[in-house]
Amino acid sequence: GGADAGARQHRMALDIGIAQWAYDRAEGAGLGTGTLPASRIFYLPLVAPMRTRGVLAIEPEQRRWMLIPEQRQQLDTFAALAAIALERVHYIEVAQNALVNMESERLRNSLLAALSHDLRTPLTSLVGLSESLAGSRPPLAPAQRETATLLHDEALRMSALVANLLDMARIQSGEVKFNLQWQALEEVVGSALRASAPQLRGHTLRTHLPAGLPLLRFDAVLIERVLCNLLENAAKYTPPGARIEIAAALRGAWIDVMVYDDGPGLPHGREEAVFEKFTRGERESAKPGVGLGLAICRAIVDAHGGRIHAAPSPLGGAAFVMTLPLGTPPAMPAPETEGIA
Repeated sequence: GGADAGARQHRMALDIGIAQWAYDRAEGAGLGTGTLPASRIFYLPLVAPMRTRGVLAIEPEQRRWMLIPEQRQQLDTFAALAAIALERVHYIEVAQNALVNMESERLRNSLLAALSHDLRTPLTSLVGLSESLAGSRPPLAPAQRETATLLHDEALRMSALVANLLDMARIQSGEVKFNLQWQALEEVVGSALRASAPQLRGHTLRTHLPAGLPLLRFDAVLIERVLCNLLENAAKYTPPGARIEIAAALRGAWIDVMVYDDGPGLPHGREEAVFEKFTRGERESAKPGVGLGLAICRAIVDAHGGRIHAAPSPLGGAAFVMTLPLGTPPAMPAPETEGIA
């Protein structure tokens, strides 16, 4: 109707260039100012405490109305109030979105924890029953024994996935209590290699740990979990016979621990995405897993005050670098010396 036509006419009269100038410089422009005073419209930026929130365009019926100092001062006051109101609306929306995201994440972790906890008991029973079945006396026929073994392997794999879900939920909800102790990196690397030995069978493994590494303060069980996840990940995504190496290097106040291989490497542009929950290096891959291993690694390393990232491997494949702070180990008590009579 007539109102719409009037609104369109006013929009046509606006000069976006002048409005942008006023917005960018946080200064008034157009009618009654020193910048393009021939304009029929006065452009007043809405300057809030954090940043400019918009531009108020005013087209008075009488040009001289804009030249009255009191009117201009009143407009400046209105513009400041409008700017503050807009900024408050913006930050209320930001806060609400953050709250919704936090509640969604908390609810998801609670659901994961509840589901994982309820599934653990029947899965443990399934693992035990399938193991008993495979080793029952008298021995099963070869085809039956193979079926029982496959059942046992799948039950173990499902049990490991459920354990990962539960661990992820617990770590993110802050339920995991860290047992931080000053200890040698070499020991946790050795225990991770022993724990991952079945998955690493058929791969060539080397370690490069420099002599004289300082003690580090970490939870041995959880850092071993990180290293096992990285080793098993490398074994899963590389062909049989591939090289997998573990290296460590001091860098200022940090130590880098790297697990790398000579396999196909990560898809380009996915170096950061693989650390997100339920994300995998290969989409629609036939390889088992739900994409939680690297997410758990990042959660554990972050809780230690470190960081973990993917990088190109010196061997041409994929590399994962865990960076931990060095800190200052407590001084060892000096050995007591017997006095000489």
